[in-house]
Amino acid sequence: MESTGDHGGDHGRGRRGGGRRLSPATYRRRRLAVMILALLVVAGLAIGGVVLAAALGRGADATAGATPTPGATAETETPAAGDSTAPPSTAPSSKASPAPTRTTAPAEPSPTSSDGCDASKVVVAAETDKESYGTDENPVLTLVVRNEGTTPCDVNVGTSQMQFEVTSGDERVFSSTDCQQASQDLERAIAPGGEERATFEWSRNRTVPGCTTVDEEPASGSYTVTTRLGARSSTPVEFTLQ
Repeated sequence: MESTGDHGGDHGRGRRGGGRRLSPATYRRRRLAVMILALLVVAGLAIGGVVLAAALGRGADATAGATPTPGATAETETPAAGDSTAPPSTAPSSKASPAPTRTTAPAEPSPTSSDGCDASKVVVAAETDKESYGTDENPVLTLVVRNEGTTPCDVNVGTSQMQFEVTSGDERVFSSTDCQQASQDLERAIAPGGEERATFEWSRNRTVPGCTTVDEEPASGSYTVTTRLGARSSTPVEFTLQ
């Protein structure tokens, strides 16, 4: 009976010895190993993410470089102001008198001049569009050349033959030929009863032969216009400037 009890006691001591706790040093080593493993896993994931992002970025850059941006337009070089190739202006200077504007009265088909033309029947007249002009109105003067004969007549109606002259009493105020820069000849066959007209807008300025500048402007009062075509001259026509 005593031996049985001793055996049971030894058996109980053996079970207690199998449940012995680990030392603190062992626990520390195991925790350190787990932490190192976790850090390695996190570092691996981070490095993999960086590599993947870099690869995706390079692919996006390559795609952007190969595909044109919608709505993009090519730049056009604008020539500098000094490189302009526009032709130089040929407008007359402010001192030049404008050229008369010629008109032809509606008539039959252009006639053929014959040697039977009676030059004495070709007459010149002057007209104005109004009898009196306000301070802000410019007179429009008209030269009329008319064939009052019975046969066609060749007449040079070019600006080389025309003159519009404005006077006030005995004073010569203006002449369209004083500052005329260019002129030309123009032969026209005028039918019997036909006429040619040329109009000229006078800017109410004074002129002298040689186109020397005259600062004085014509005053209010009565004036007359006389038109000439070559050796032919019109009867003076009176008008008023207010």
